[in-house]
Amino acid sequence: MPDESELMYDVVIVGGGPIGGRTAELIAKAGHSVAILEEHGSIGEPVQCAGLVTPRVFDIVDFAKPSMVNMVRGAHLHSPTGQELTIDGGMTKAVVIDRQRFDGLLIKRAVESGAELICESKVTGIEWSGRSWQVDARSRLECKLLIGADGSGSRVRGWLGIGEPEFMLTGIDAEVNGVDLDQGYVHIFVGGEVAPNFFAWVIPAGDKTRVGLCTRDSEKPLTHYFDRLFMQGLSGDILKGFEIVTRSSGRIPLGMLERTYADGAMLVGDAASQVKATTGGGIYMGLVCAGHCAETAIKALEADDTSERTLAGYHRSWTGDIGGELRKCLMLHRILSTTSGKDLEVLFEVFGDEDIIKLINEQGDIDYPSRLAWALLKKEPRLVKYAGKYFRHLMRRV
Repeated sequence: MPDESELMYDVVIVGGGPIGGRTAELIAKAGHSVAILEEHGSIGEPVQCAGLVTPRVFDIVDFAKPSMVNMVRGAHLHSPTGQELTIDGGMTKAVVIDRQRFDGLLIKRAVESGAELICESKVTGIEWSGRSWQVDARSRLECKLLIGADGSGSRVRGWLGIGEPEFMLTGIDAEVNGVDLDQGYVHIFVGGEVAPNFFAWVIPAGDKTRVGLCTRDSEKPLTHYFDRLFMQGLSGDILKGFEIVTRSSGRIPLGMLERTYADGAMLVGDAASQVKATTGGGIYMGLVCAGHCAETAIKALEADDTSERTLAGYHRSWTGDIGGELRKCLMLHRILSTTSGKDLEVLFEVFGDEDIIKLINEQGDIDYPSRLAWALLKKEPRLVKYAGKYFRHLMRRV
C-alpha cells in the first residue's frame, strides 16, 4: 500500500465513532473512497456514554444488535424529597448497549463496505484550496470532501468557524459491580442538589450497573454531585454494596447550530450538536443525520460540486426531518431547568395521577418526547403554568 501522504480520498471523516462509521459505510457503499481518521489506538475508547438507546436504533443498524446487553421497559423517577413515580411501558422501551462493541460493529461494517480506518491519527490542521482539503494528521492527506464527526468538542467545527452549541452539559459516568437491580427499570434522580439543570441515572446493564449524572452551569465541581450521589444516600439502598470498576467523563452539546456545512465540509453527530436536550442522547438522532449527510455527499461527489451552496442541502434535509423535535427538546430542557425544587414536588404529585401515568406509559418516547409533552398539556391544564414560567423567565433575560 502506498504511504498515506500519497493518498487522495473522495472523503475524509474525522472521528471513528458510530456516527462517523455509519456515514462512512453509506458513502463507501456508493463506490467512493473514504478514510476514517481516529485519534485513539482503538475504536470505542474512551467510553463517554450511558449507552441507553431506543429499539429504533436497530431499525437503522440491525447488524449492531449483538451489542445489546439489556432491555428496559420502564423507569423509577425520584424527586428531591424522595417521592417516586414508576413508569412501565409494558414492553421494551429502551435498550442498554455495550458502546465499545456497538462502535466497533459500525466501524467494521464501514471497513467491509470499502472505507479505510486509520487509527492513532489525530488531525492537527486543515486547509481548503478551493477545490480540495489538505488534512494534517499522522501524515498529510487530501480529499474532496471533509466530514467532521469528532464529537462535542469538535476541532473541525472550530476550524470551519461554524459556531458553537448554545449549551454544554458536563457528565460523569461509572460502571459498578455488586448492585442488585431489577433489570427492567432504570432509576432517574432530579433536582438541583442532585444534578443542577439535568439529572442523575442508575442503569442496569447485565452483570454491571451504570451510574452517572450531567449538570449545566453548576457552581460546584461535577465530582461533588457524583460523590454525593454515592456517599450521601441520595440513591437510597439502590447502590448498597457497590464497587466502582471504571469511571469516565465527557461533554454533551445542546442547541442546534445555525449551519452544519461549509465549502467542502459538513458536520454530523455531536460535532453538529444533533443531540436531544431532554436526555443528552445523540446516537439515534446522529444515525438519522448520518443518512442525510451521506446522501448529500454522494450527490455532491457525483456532480463534482462540493460547494457550500450544494452542501447546504444537507442542513435543510436533516433539520426538515428532526430539527423540529430537537428545538422542542431544547424548550422542554429549558422549562425543566428553570423549575424549582418545590415545583418539581408538585409535578411529581400531578404525574402520580392514575390517568397521567397511563398516558405516559402509552405515549412515552425517549426519541420524540414532545409528542408526550403535548398530550400531557392537553390532558392536564395545570401543566401550562410551568411552560408559562419558562417564557416569563426568558422575557426577564431579554
